[in-house]
Parts: sequence; C-alpha cells; structure tokens
Amino acid sequence: MKKFLLRFHRDDRGLEALQVVMIIAIAALVLALVKLFWGSIKTWFTELTDPILNWKN
Repeated sequence: MKKFLLRFHRDDRGLEALQVVMIIAIAALVLALVKLFWGSIKTWFTELTDPILNWKN
C-alpha cells in the first residue's frame, strides 16, 4: 500500500487528482463555516453596506 501511495503521488495524474481533492475539501470547509456563521456574516455585511446604500438620506 505504501508503494502504491508513493507512486500515486509521484505520478502527474495522481498529483492532479490530489490537488482536486484538496480544493474540494477546502471549498467544503469554507461552505461549512459560512453556513455555521451565516447570521454573524449577514449582520456584519449589513452594517457595512447600510451607510453606503443610504448615503443620501
């Protein structure tokens, strides 16, 4: 198994597959964090954009 994994990571296709898996894992983590903290993110974003949107009032 160790030889297979070493050969897989040295292979260009294996490296490409590993990169894809890592990108998907990072994206899943970011989505999970956004879902977990959505209320705080929305409040923070609203507080930052309200003065911009209501600048004439």
